[in-house]
Amino acid sequence: MKTKVLLTVLVDVLLVFLTPKVSVCAENAPDWPKSLGVRWTPTHKFNSAGTWTPDPNLLLGEYEEEVPTRETKAYFMTENNTVITVQVGTTAALRCQVYDVAEHETVSWIRHRDHHLITVGANTYSNDERFQVTYSEKMQDWTLHVRYAQPRDAGVYECQLSAHPPIGVFTTLNVIEAIAEIEGGPERYVQTGSSVHLRCTLKHFTEPPTYVFWYHAEHMVNYDSNARITVVPRAGESELQISRVTKADSGNYTCQPANARPASISLHVITGETPAAMQRASATEVQYRFSLALISTMVALIAL
Repeated sequence: MKTKVLLTVLVDVLLVFLTPKVSVCAENAPDWPKSLGVRWTPTHKFNSAGTWTPDPNLLLGEYEEEVPTRETKAYFMTENNTVITVQVGTTAALRCQVYDVAEHETVSWIRHRDHHLITVGANTYSNDERFQVTYSEKMQDWTLHVRYAQPRDAGVYECQLSAHPPIGVFTTLNVIEAIAEIEGGPERYVQTGSSVHLRCTLKHFTEPPTYVFWYHAEHMVNYDSNARITVVPRAGESELQISRVTKADSGNYTCQPANARPASISLHVITGETPAAMQRASATEVQYRFSLALISTMVALIAL
C-alpha cells in the first residue's frame, strides 16, 4: 500500500516538471486536478468593453516587411519627373528610354489619375484611339503619343518596367489653351475711305499655328478676290489690312488661328462724323441721363 502511494507522489512530481505552462483566456481555463501541481496564469486581461490586452512580455515588436531585392539589370535613361507642355489640339510625345530590358520584362504606360493601363510593350490597351505607343529598338524607346491633346489629358503618367519589384519614371503632362487677341477691341470706329489695320496677337502657343484665318462675319477673307483686303502673317501675329473702307466693310471680324481660341472685333464705318465726336456725344448723353436721375431724386426727397 505504501509503495502504491509513493508511486503516485512520484508521478505527480514528474508531471509538475514535465507539463508546460499554457496561457489561455479565463473563460477557457482548464479544470486541471490540483494533484498535478500546475498553476494557471491568465495572460489576457479583459476590460469593461470586453476586449483584451495582451501581456507586453509576449509582444515581439513591430512587424517589418523585408524590402524585396530588385531582380533586373534594366535601367532608365529618361529622367524622372519630366514636365511636358503642349497646347490644345496638338500631339504630346512622352518618351521613355529603358536599356537592357530582359525578354520576360515589359514596359508599360499608366495614367495615374485613374490607374488606367494604356499600353503594354508595343500594344495599346485603351479605347481612346488618340493614344498610341511607338517602339524604337535602336533607341530602346517606348514613346506614348497623345493626339489632339485636350485639357482632360493633363496629369501624371508613369512609364513602368515589370521588374520585381516594378520600377518606373513619371512624366507630368500640361495642356494649355492658346488664345488670340485683336488690338483695339472689342469695337473700332473708322471713317469711310480710310485704311484699317487689324492686328491679331497669338498668345500661349507652344508651336506656331499652321494657319491663321480671318473671317468677315461668316466669310473667310484670306483668299478673297477683293484687292483692298490683304492678310500679312508675322512672327507671333497676323494682320488684316483693309484699304479705302466702305460701309460694306462694317461688321464683325474674327481671327481664327489653328488649335486656339479665336478673337473678334466689331468694325463700324461712319461717314462725316469722327469717332472722337461720337465719343463726346456719347459722354454728353451719359451726363444728361445722370443729371435727369439726380433731379428726379431731389424732387422725390422734397415731396417727403
